[in-house]
Amino acid sequence: DRFLAAVAYLDGVRPSFVMARGYYTRTVLVAYNWRGGQLTKLWTFDTNASGNSAYAGQGNHNLSVADVDGDGKDEIIYGSMAVDDNGGRLYTTGLGHGDAMHLGDLNPNGRGWKYSRCTSRRRRRMDLKCTTRARGRFCGASTPASTRGAGWPRTSIRATPATKCGRRRNPAASIR
Repeated sequence: DRFLAAVAYLDGVRPSFVMARGYYTRTVLVAYNWRGGQLTKLWTFDTNASGNSAYAGQGNHNLSVADVDGDGKDEIIYGSMAVDDNGGRLYTTGLGHGDAMHLGDLNPNGRGWKYSRCTSRRRRRMDLKCTTRARGRFCGASTPASTRGAGWPRTSIRATPATKCGRRRNPAASIR
């Protein structure tokens, strides 16, 4: 069994905690609040629920939390999918299960959140995907990665067309 957890400001003000399980097939995320000595379940996102089947198998070995849609509330980024602050569907890219991921303002010259990760494919080849997370839109092409399993876009990502991702030889050198 594999379980993940995170703290997210789902209301934009106070912390909630999110538990996650499953990323190869069925995925379930559940959010809870602890307020006034009471544990309260906020929502459950289940890929077996009606309308969520496209999100099955899109999980990751880790997850990230960020306000990627600009509404002041955190969303859960989980591999090739994102769950909105209210437990609803935000998007899925349909790229499947991933091994490692990084979410942040990875290019200070670009706008908005970017996301880099490596995915499991046949023959265990690693690919990097760079997306603008609020919409799940690619800002660059997939290229074979030499990340040693870390999913960080070291020198391997060359996004097209001349894009907001991966134009530097070492993106980490520009992040302070």
